[in-house]
Amino acid sequence: MKTMVIAFLAALSAAVGETLLSFAMKRSGEVNVTESSHWVNLFLSVVRNPYIFAGVLFLAVYFFLYLVALSWADLSFVLPLTAVSYIFAAFLAKFFLNEDVTWLRWVGTLVIIAGITLVALDGKQRTADGGRHDMQRESGAAEGRNRQEGPL
Repeated sequence: MKTMVIAFLAALSAAVGETLLSFAMKRSGEVNVTESSHWVNLFLSVVRNPYIFAGVLFLAVYFFLYLVALSWADLSFVLPLTAVSYIFAAFLAKFFLNEDVTWLRWVGTLVIIAGITLVALDGKQRTADGGRHDMQRESGAAEGRNRQEGPL
């Protein structure tokens, strides 16, 4: 349950961050990627534009919450749960950015909800050995080879 709560908070942070970035970029206009001055302005906008700065902070919160969730559960469990950010993003786009979210996008969102529900219903959040068995075995074999070979 704690993994689901953290994944939910991570997804909410991601959606808010992406919404703030979208809001800021729509206000600042299109970026021409062929001109180097636009790249410089884009990088500087992270510190100059409070919406971009806040968006980056929310995405950083997402990243660290995602790391926490990955320490508790398998990637194949955590990553689909964070897809709830698409649902949050659709609502934020509709009601805060005033985007025209078409019925096809809502249907797509419903499909995502179905997938998230299927993953959440799986009570097994983590592989029995945490998925580390093969990595530990490979690491141990490499250490053994290094000890046998000795210095050059």
